[in-house]
Amino acid sequence: MSYSEYLYGRGQEITRSINQDLYALSSMSTPAKLGVVGAGLAILLAIKLISAAFHRPLSSKSSIPTKAQRSQAMKREFNSVEKGNESVQNLADLKRQGEPTMEIAQLWVYPIKALRGCQVPTATLTPEGFTHDRKFVLLKDLEKTPRQVQHMAVTKFPNVCLFHTSIQGNILTVTYRPPGAAQADGQELKIPLEPPNFDKSERIEVNMHSSPTIAFDMGAKYNQWFSDIFGFKVILAYWGGNPRQVLGNLPGKPSNVSSKPRTPIFRILNQVPIISRLLRPDDGVIAFNDCAPYLVITEESTADVTSRLPDGITMDMTKFRANIILRKSPAAFDEDFWGQLIFGDDTRIILTGNCGRCVSLNIDYASGTSGAGRDGQVLKLLSSDRRVDPGMKYSPIFGRYGFVSRRSEGKVLRVGEEVVVGKRNAERTRFCKSSLILLRATSDSMM
Repeated sequence: MSYSEYLYGRGQEITRSINQDLYALSSMSTPAKLGVVGAGLAILLAIKLISAAFHRPLSSKSSIPTKAQRSQAMKREFNSVEKGNESVQNLADLKRQGEPTMEIAQLWVYPIKALRGCQVPTATLTPEGFTHDRKFVLLKDLEKTPRQVQHMAVTKFPNVCLFHTSIQGNILTVTYRPPGAAQADGQELKIPLEPPNFDKSERIEVNMHSSPTIAFDMGAKYNQWFSDIFGFKVILAYWGGNPRQVLGNLPGKPSNVSSKPRTPIFRILNQVPIISRLLRPDDGVIAFNDCAPYLVITEESTADVTSRLPDGITMDMTKFRANIILRKSPAAFDEDFWGQLIFGDDTRIILTGNCGRCVSLNIDYASGTSGAGRDGQVLKLLSSDRRVDPGMKYSPIFGRYGFVSRRSEGKVLRVGEEVVVGKRNAERTRFCKSSLILLRATSDSMM
């Protein structure tokens, strides 16, 4: 995807968002429409009055003094990081100074959260992750009134790993392969990666780690296919561009600063078309990712895990569900101290937090059940010496979370591309949970 194609795509997303709000507004009764418009004007007036009181014009880059706003203005975070990195040298300079050169070994996207991912030769960077990454999610319909759904995490539904995904053009193919089935015998479902008229579909609230968003029901055709296989009512939901609050460490902020909780009033207003756009800052967001848009690991650290397993057993790297896998790292777990990665054309990813791990590492991906023997004890083996983040003191650390720098949005990463560490931290960062959540397990438990 070229940069012009990326810009065109972002423009299409904005157009769809506007159409989505206009459609929702048109379906309201006249009194409701007047209420929405009145509430919107009241909010704008309140923001203007607060801005004037603090001598801060609306166009200012200063923070907005209202608790109803989403946690942190990520635009300011990214801008502050960019300014702080202006003196950082480029890849060629760092190579000349002896900084070890690594390369991209693998790139992965996970179109449907928790299902198996797609290995790709190239991937386009967007604020919410690689293009097509975690834009769909499976939900168990609890068949209650009012409607309640449960996110189908691999820790609770391990057989989701029996669903394989592949991308051809604008079509996502999902293949179900039960244990013992030959590769050619799987059941297939084809899904448009960009569903047409999704904004006219039924809306469903998806709340992950107390970071909610509104998703769109893909409809009976897709739901029935998954329901028949799982044996209970399943909904395939599409993200549709509605942002979720970023969780954990933020770029450009100290490790003890994370997203602030949204107030109940904000959460209610955020469900109202048009008003939700007024409340939404122009910042980075996540789709159905758990904590951040990108996850980076290395082959060297994976080899360390393999060394802990019985002879003849190799650690399945796909269980870590990383987006970017690097090779030629100076040492296993050297990434614990990385603050920034610089790729071949000066593309930069800012690494902010550690990825804690959970029992998903113990799942046998071939059978879709908990693993047996030491192969099913990966979490315990890592816990012996990898519980190195006080912010997640009971979870072993493997991998780093990251955000794309503002100036690198729309750029493309390629397998084989060179990469160096642009910034090294003197100490490991401490994972900072949002004050509105307590992650009982890990950042990857529901990926």
